[in-house]
Amino acid sequence: MRNTLRSRWLYLPGVIAGIVFVAVSTPRAQSQGPAELAALSARAGVLERDIGLLEDQNAVKKLQRVYGFYTDKQLWTQAADLFAADGTIEVGGRGVYVGRERVLAYLRTNGPELPQPGRLFDQMQLQPVIHVAPDGRTAKARWHMFAQEAQYNEFARWGLGVFENDYVKDNGVWKIQRLHLYTTMYTPYEDGWAKTAIPNSGPLADLPPDRPPSVAYEAFPAAFDVPFHGIPGALVLGAGRLELAVSGLVSQGG
Repeated sequence: MRNTLRSRWLYLPGVIAGIVFVAVSTPRAQSQGPAELAALSARAGVLERDIGLLEDQNAVKKLQRVYGFYTDKQLWTQAADLFAADGTIEVGGRGVYVGRERVLAYLRTNGPELPQPGRLFDQMQLQPVIHVAPDGRTAKARWHMFAQEAQYNEFARWGLGVFENDYVKDNGVWKIQRLHLYTTMYTPYEDGWAKTAIPNSGPLADLPPDRPPSVAYEAFPAAFDVPFHGIPGALVLGAGRLELAVSGLVSQGG
């Protein structure tokens, strides 16, 4: 089903062009005045823009999920390459690291490069809410993080968090401009969150951040509402809207 929907979006620009051609070629359309034809052309332009924003939304979603797969397997270099040259990363209370090289240095504090025997670093990226700016050049997204982390025979822990991230289109390729993971709960596997809560860590002594933490907050059991992003005029697009728009064009064409 998902592949079928993806195929439909790939062919939509051609479908739109065909609909517009048929619409303006019918006897009814030829009898319409310039104002009606201009309105039809404007509707087609809006639909084309919305399709472009939907493609951007899917690209941002794919980018963040790739980041999750790379970090899961400790592919720190590949994960850092997903950031813009001046991109930043901020996790919990550890402060902000600026620039792709500093992002890589921070990621490497999580352990050696490449998958390691007995090491689990699974941080699932879930429940995306993505807003693409009207110009299609930047985007913001919110994700829920569910973590299972362990070193065999040493420790195991659960974790929760919320990503509030910024993205930028760099020469036609989406990159992470700002990754901010609010770590809202960590607990040892053995105890669980009903008994033990691990507080957020502060800045690393071995790798001081470039900037202090941007937000002061405490993790569970404290209550903290992670601020929600917003982009004026941004669109969250869905299949229903596009289908309705195409139906509207068909109706206009008679």
